[in-house]
Amino acid sequence: MSNIIPFLFRHHEKSHEVRAVVIDDEDHFVGKDTCDALGYADHTNAMKQHCRGVVKHHPIPDSLGRMRDTRVLTEADVLRLIVNSKLPSAEAFERWVFEEVLPSIRKTGGYQMSSAPRSSPKLEAEMAGAELYARLLRPAPSSQVAMIAQIVANNGGDPKFLPAYTIDAAPDQLGASSMPTKPLRELLNDHGGKMSAQAFNKLLVEAGYLEERTRPSSTARDGVKSFKAITDAGMRFGKNLTSPSNPRETQPHWYVERFAELYDLVAVVEA
Repeated sequence: MSNIIPFLFRHHEKSHEVRAVVIDDEDHFVGKDTCDALGYADHTNAMKQHCRGVVKHHPIPDSLGRMRDTRVLTEADVLRLIVNSKLPSAEAFERWVFEEVLPSIRKTGGYQMSSAPRSSPKLEAEMAGAELYARLLRPAPSSQVAMIAQIVANNGGDPKFLPAYTIDAAPDQLGASSMPTKPLRELLNDHGGKMSAQAFNKLLVEAGYLEERTRPSSTARDGVKSFKAITDAGMRFGKNLTSPSNPRETQPHWYVERFAELYDLVAVVEA
């Protein structure tokens, strides 16, 4: 059994102990500790509502030293709890976990990465860019992992420590598997082809499920390239993938099983 690794999260004069444990060379965090630090009053409900990974328990000593089977969370489920926390300190907790705790564990607390990238201004800048991209454009987990894997590889690291599989699904999906998606044009064709993708995108923007974004471009006539991204409200119906033409753009894909519902919500019935 791996040893418990205690960490202390401090923010604005408040402190929370967050215990970690390495199980089968994978980092886990005690669920109750994580929920406490993120301000969830009902730990059980928070984990049930927001965590989608396989439920895993581990013997953890309680306050009296008695070993109890306690739920532990993967990095992915910790990130889901962070994203759904209403506390302003959630962002600070995220930085603390991924910039301090995890590097510390991998260096001294359970296993040593064989070829971890050394910290450098280039690596830090690229990771900061990836974090900003994730916050602004809300890419699907698979796109985020692919971007980080590329950054790690570009800086001499081995991305094999990253998750081999991510769950791309709607926030309210209860299952533990990804939901199939297609681009809008294919779904409209499957639905009967009565409306063009351009017209439907306009309706999605008006309904608040899609938004227009821009980025600097040296090839565009006015120096600005526009693209579309699914909004928070639209995440129930689709996900943002990284555009194959440019990693700074998103490419909306929509969940196949929910497209009929989305169509009925936004489509204009012509007389």
